[in-house]
Amino acid sequence: MPTMQTICKIEFRKLLHRKDLWLILSMLAIPALYSIGIYTHSSVITFNGTDKEYAMSFFVNMFHFVYALYIYFFVLSLISVRSLGGEIENRNILLYTQRINERKKLYQAKVTALTAMVLGVSAVFFVFSMLMFYLFAVHRTDLISSRFMVSNEFLSLILWFLSIVLAYILTIHFSLMLSTFLKFNTAVIIFILVLIASAFMSKFPIVSFLSIHYYIEQFGALDLSDSGGALRLFGINLAVVFLYSLVCKQVGVRRFERRDL
Repeated sequence: MPTMQTICKIEFRKLLHRKDLWLILSMLAIPALYSIGIYTHSSVITFNGTDKEYAMSFFVNMFHFVYALYIYFFVLSLISVRSLGGEIENRNILLYTQRINERKKLYQAKVTALTAMVLGVSAVFFVFSMLMFYLFAVHRTDLISSRFMVSNEFLSLILWFLSIVLAYILTIHFSLMLSTFLKFNTAVIIFILVLIASAFMSKFPIVSFLSIHYYIEQFGALDLSDSGGALRLFGINLAVVFLYSLVCKQVGVRRFERRDL
């Protein structure tokens, strides 16, 4: 029987060969367009801040802008549902289950491969944002500082970035769970409805703490020099994401183990 590491590698290679990955990578257009727009004094690009943007703040703001579009949650859900639910529908999953007796191991391998993809894309986004920043944006000395970071804001920016990454990881867990119950199209539609509901929940005081979007938006209003506040905010967000992900994984694995393929 293949080892867990081997299964994860196979799943990751499958993700790399899918055209969906290019949809995710289209997010690189955001820092590119913004940097070039600043460089060329484009009237489309507006800057409302009082302090100059620097490299690390530019990266996190661009990553948050991508998050705020919500389209990439939809794309990631498509990829996640297709990874398991699509293979169940077209019965390709049977090629796996004949060699792998533990369905839990297969489910976990898909979670791991999808999470590795998100982390990899995030790393590529960081490198590309830095490249665009120092190639183009940095030339606007009236708006941009050439510094890489500001020491008392660095931790808050890192935690803000990680909170967004956690939201994508939760998307993977929730989408995989849905794919064990529902057909491909239905699972994606349910995900979109829950995503919209969660975004609305973040605006209402009584239930806002149940929405991961609430914690991410709070980072946008936070004084970035307040590292203690950032740690508390991230800690709560991490606990909420961990709890939701754990529930989704347990339910998803149990359903997948009992489902007729």
